[in-house]
Amino acid sequence: MRDARSSRRDPVKLTNFHIAVTSFAALGGLALAAWQALGPQGGTHVTVALEAARIAETIDTASIDLAQNASFTAALKDGADLRYSFKKLFDGDPNTFVTLEPPDSELNVQVNFGGGGPGTVTAIEYSPPAGADPASLATLVDLMVLPDGQLEASGRPVMSFSLQRSSGSQTLAIPGNARGRGLWLRISGPSSAAGTVIGDFRVLQESIATEQPAPP
Repeated sequence: MRDARSSRRDPVKLTNFHIAVTSFAALGGLALAAWQALGPQGGTHVTVALEAARIAETIDTASIDLAQNASFTAALKDGADLRYSFKKLFDGDPNTFVTLEPPDSELNVQVNFGGGGPGTVTAIEYSPPAGADPASLATLVDLMVLPDGQLEASGRPVMSFSLQRSSGSQTLAIPGNARGRGLWLRISGPSSAAGTVIGDFRVLQESIATEQPAPP
């Protein structure tokens, strides 16, 4: 059973990297671009601290989990898709999880939205598995919304969030109109002999709920 959702939205650190690629379509080119963006040798960047906006409690919202109709591939050519089941991270059940085997301490996943078109990512929800040793849980996720077409020469923002280790769900607000056809996630945690445990993610497209008129 899913733990009660937390209404707390965490602050987000926004980092804008300059990425030079010609096309988003080829996986090899995309992996190179994302490695430049997410890897330790990224180019000059500017860090801006933002406070995530809160949605007023009086406003009803409707949400779609864009990961439910998505496909999942390894974002880097590291063979991670052969070692781990990416679907377990997006199946809506926090009790199904992925444990990274040492020496792995991070996982790079590409989420390809289904439905025949791009989506707007407004938030990411994360739920660590109940009963897991907090010391082994993932601690950080870096993500980038991938454009529907070529990646702009100026790059796209890479957002970094700290992941909670307590029970329940955590909602991570995505600022702005982050629209694209996919998502890049790099989930990481402490290196330990027991491995790094990663829970469940939901990729949310939220909107104001439309109230249906009462029948006559």
